[in-house]
Amino acid sequence: MRKKITIWAILLLCSALIAWKLSSNKKAIDAKAELSKSVRQYVPVETTIAGTEQLSNRLEADGIFMAAKEMLIISETAGRVLEVFKNKGDVLREGEPIAKVDDEMFRIELEATQANLAKLRKDRERLTNLIEGDAAPKNKMEDLELGILAAEAKEKGLKKQISNTTIKAPMTGTLGMRFIERGSVIGPGIQVGAMANLDKLFLMVKVTENDVLQVKKGMSVTVLPDVLKGTQLNGKVTNIGLRSDNTFTYDVEIEVVNPSGNPLRGGMHAKAAFIFQQQRNGLVIPRKAIAGSVQDAQVYVVKDSVATLRPVKLGLIQSDKVEVISGLQSGEQVIVSGQINLSDGTKVAATASKM
Repeated sequence: MRKKITIWAILLLCSALIAWKLSSNKKAIDAKAELSKSVRQYVPVETTIAGTEQLSNRLEADGIFMAAKEMLIISETAGRVLEVFKNKGDVLREGEPIAKVDDEMFRIELEATQANLAKLRKDRERLTNLIEGDAAPKNKMEDLELGILAAEAKEKGLKKQISNTTIKAPMTGTLGMRFIERGSVIGPGIQVGAMANLDKLFLMVKVTENDVLQVKKGMSVTVLPDVLKGTQLNGKVTNIGLRSDNTFTYDVEIEVVNPSGNPLRGGMHAKAAFIFQQQRNGLVIPRKAIAGSVQDAQVYVVKDSVATLRPVKLGLIQSDKVEVISGLQSGEQVIVSGQINLSDGTKVAATASKM
């Protein structure tokens, strides 16, 4: 009996010790948490002061090449395709046949119309002789002439329909797509292919509202294709967008002559380098101060040791610096490092950036 009492006493003592240890550990953890909160009350960040600088008179804009001339090949007739003459990738001259559609019914109708027209013309000769001999009234000739005119118009229309059964290249260029085969049945308005002329290309770039005012139609531009390293092409501005897109940038169209052999293709990337005569000043901050994307730019501004997330509108982007068009004032303190640990309203301990 005494043995059992001793064992129970030992177990109770162990339980008390464990409870005391757990309580002691919890107090230590809570103390460390409170200390951590105290230490992390201010998040360390690096800042810089937004200031006005003279912007470069050189603007580089990325863009994509497009064929200067592209055209869909549309059927103007209905019927079964009897023969296909050209394949994808073939270079065609304007008017060169691509395919032939069955025209038998049109030709049968044309023969009948021509036979009727020949009869009407014979009747006109006979009626003319009768009228000259006062054997027939003159008003009969009017009805006959109208019948001849109607038959001639029908003949002309049938010849046009027969001509349309030969599907021809609408321009000089390369057959990029062909959607018909021998035996296909097509109808009027059906797309049967697509062509592109790559002798000239358009480079489509986007520029901001500040820069678009300096871009002029006809001005020379240096074009640097990504796939042709070290190659500079001469370009000319042919069109400037009349209104901005959702990102408040404007489309600028630059015409470029494709180098010998047409190595460039639609969809390839290139840079357009504009050189402006006048320089201007702008509010500039380091590019790394931007939180998020350039299209939806935001920056953290520090005031009274509090970081405030603020949307800004960007202009010219030059390597490691960006121009701020709106949303920021000169002299304001902007965070350039440590944004990953921040949210709007976080208290910060700011140190000046070494840049």
